[in-house]
Amino acid sequence: MRSDRALRRQGGFTLIEVLVAFTIFALSFAAILQIFSGGLHNGATADRALIALGHAESLMARAGVEEPLSPGRAGGRLDDGMTWQRSVSLYSDAAMTAEPPPPGMTPYAVTVSVTWQDRDRTRDVTLNSLRLGDAP
Repeated sequence: MRSDRALRRQGGFTLIEVLVAFTIFALSFAAILQIFSGGLHNGATADRALIALGHAESLMARAGVEEPLSPGRAGGRLDDGMTWQRSVSLYSDAAMTAEPPPPGMTPYAVTVSVTWQDRDRTRDVTLNSLRLGDAP
């Protein structure tokens, strides 16, 4: 015949054991949710960065094509709430000679920045390029 001790051991979990197991499960689940939440946020940030890069490439491609290159700044707001700024300046290098460049071969430094707000942080994508154009 079994003793009372043996029956108590086979009776199951105590309330304390169940509470400890539930607490461990809840803490683990909260940590996993935080990891997934961070991953989703990083994915959304990467998507916005790709969109901003597309805008910047488009704005850079238009520089010197839709309007002639001339030193100065331009900017504006895009349909999706991002803002852009394009800066054009004459490029100078110590290796350049004192002779004026041939027509249509004046080098310009072009910088395009696209900026957007991401939660509590401002992010941007910036592209730099050298373009050839007519002398100012």
